[in-house]
Amino acid sequence: MTERCSSFTDELLPGTATTETGWLCIENESGWGRDPFSGETFAPEVGEAVERFAESRGLRVLLIRRPGRAAGFRRRMRVFVANSVPGETSLRMFTVADYADIPGLPLDDPGAGETAGPIALVCTNGKRDVCCALLGRPIAASLAGCYADPVVWECSHTGGHRFAPVLIVLPAGHTYGRITGAQAKEALDAARSGVVATAGLRGRSSIPPAEQAAEVAVRELLGPVGPDVLRTGSDGAAVTVRHEDGRGWAMTVIAEDLPPRMMSCGKKPSPARSWRVSGLQADGN
Repeated sequence: MTERCSSFTDELLPGTATTETGWLCIENESGWGRDPFSGETFAPEVGEAVERFAESRGLRVLLIRRPGRAAGFRRRMRVFVANSVPGETSLRMFTVADYADIPGLPLDDPGAGETAGPIALVCTNGKRDVCCALLGRPIAASLAGCYADPVVWECSHTGGHRFAPVLIVLPAGHTYGRITGAQAKEALDAARSGVVATAGLRGRSSIPPAEQAAEVAVRELLGPVGPDVLRTGSDGAAVTVRHEDGRGWAMTVIAEDLPPRMMSCGKKPSPARSWRVSGLQADGN
């Protein structure tokens, strides 16, 4: 059996979500490269303009496509813009006739675009890592078949393919790894109901790794609660999580070294670590 990066499962999931505060998801049915700007998606000048636009807005660019897509030209492409910052969570959908229109999207106008409900992105970018293609595509296909609306998308590289299958639920940016089909559906159904599922949860993308791990620990303690009811803070290894109702928890979160392993298929082994939570205590409020 060929050893792949996702074969290593001793790295704890909490604290491993890619750190991003916002997302620019661009519908594209053509072939993808290693990243959104390395394939044939954009003409060079358009790609440069889209990249500058995204960087100026603090947005991570992902290419997305519907599982089981039909080949052919689309008259208009959907573009989702997500804000994953706690307390500012939002998802808007725009449509464009040409990718050159993207840098002109009126993101400063809060009324622009169509308000969208939660969407699920499953990384399937085989050009970046084979694990995402082999493990992600079946999850994306089965999950998409559960919904009549286009709320499930394959996406380009999100980070952490060693945790494949990888799922991101927008707009909150909660990221999941090593998920089963049932867990993927649970995660999206929970988001559509206004809460966060914890099975396979790696963390929320808009907060630092240690705070991600702490938030996951408190969510596992509380059960399903909304994406924005918790706020995190840290002072070195000491991390606090506070609920909007006044309750709070303090704990220690430390990065523990793990034996080297492949971070991506075909790469040489490199150091790894897990975020370990200990001493979780409620503050008595």
